[in-house]
Amino acid sequence: MATSCIDNTEEMVFEESSSERIQNAISEYKELLISSENGWVVEYYVGVDQSYGGYNFVMKFNEDLTANVVMELGFDDPQSNMYNVIASGGPVLTLNTYNWLTHFFANPSSTNADGFEGDYEFFLLSSTEDTITMKGKKFGNIMKMIKLTETPEEYLTKVTGINDYLSAASGFINIDGTVSPISLSGRHVVLPSEDLDVAFIYTDNGIKLYETTIINGNEVSDFTLDTEADQLVSLDGSTIIELATFPVDMAQDWFIEDVTDANNVSTSFYNSFVDVYNVNYATWGEILSTKILIGNTTIGGLTEQAILFRSGNYSAQYIISFSPVYGGSNQIAMSKVEPGLNWTFYTQLEPLLDLIIGGSPYTTELNSEDNPTEVKYVSNADADFWFVIKL
Repeated sequence: MATSCIDNTEEMVFEESSSERIQNAISEYKELLISSENGWVVEYYVGVDQSYGGYNFVMKFNEDLTANVVMELGFDDPQSNMYNVIASGGPVLTLNTYNWLTHFFANPSSTNADGFEGDYEFFLLSSTEDTITMKGKKFGNIMKMIKLTETPEEYLTKVTGINDYLSAASGFINIDGTVSPISLSGRHVVLPSEDLDVAFIYTDNGIKLYETTIINGNEVSDFTLDTEADQLVSLDGSTIIELATFPVDMAQDWFIEDVTDANNVSTSFYNSFVDVYNVNYATWGEILSTKILIGNTTIGGLTEQAILFRSGNYSAQYIISFSPVYGGSNQIAMSKVEPGLNWTFYTQLEPLLDLIIGGSPYTTELNSEDNPTEVKYVSNADADFWFVIKL
């Protein structure tokens, strides 16, 4: 019988060398993490394929292996937890004690064992003096940590300002002479005409895409917000997203005070109301209220944007959506979404609903630019059709 001896010397030397390299990298990453006086902005992407978009965390790493953490959704409530850099197939940053903030997107729920599919352990892939590139250990999203040069509060205040501005806007882009809508909702840039859907994160001066993307033949990754021009402009100026903003915040409890008052509605509005009033009374024997809610409507603790009628002791609600109008800074559009509470019992009100929606888009006249409490809606299609809403 023949025997053989396998010489593992070279393999053992290689393994030892690899282990040493990992330990050296761990030491270097720890030193780098604690080197930032103001901490690091973490461009944190949530969900498989970044389905929930990107969110800003700021983490300040301390020598005692504690980390101070704030987040753009609640930077007035800082948290602290332990961290470490360990060896696990390479250097891994782990946030190894729980607090609600660092585990916000990872907390399981009754319907999803992975919560929002957020990571709290990260492979550390590469670094420079002011940037660390890492990868979520469980869900695989690539993220960056960028050394902060101002306080977390200063940076995140700018971020939330950008968020607030863009959340109230709709995007449009001119491609070969054709203006197409481009959605910015859900922290995703979505352009159906080019089959584009890419996550983004708010920055202190605009938005940053998850990855470099081609829009209208141009490679883009970052956009700067120009509030004077109402535009998002790519860094090289090649791509411009035009923004249309709401002239009035419809996410409030607006209402038409009294349809029988000629100062509140046009003649055609009033006549349509009389028609549905009579049909409704003939159907149910109920008095239809002359006050109509339009905007936020709250039923059973749930608030939705809708038109809501009151008939006797009952409410009839139809869910609608509002959107700004491209090229019309004082205009607003309305569209149907779906029937709401009790609408199936009150379809006799639909002619008035259709008249209101059919008058869209509207030009708005505000009693105050800064804090309007009364807005006149005048149909662009028929200037003789109008109504006034109040707070």
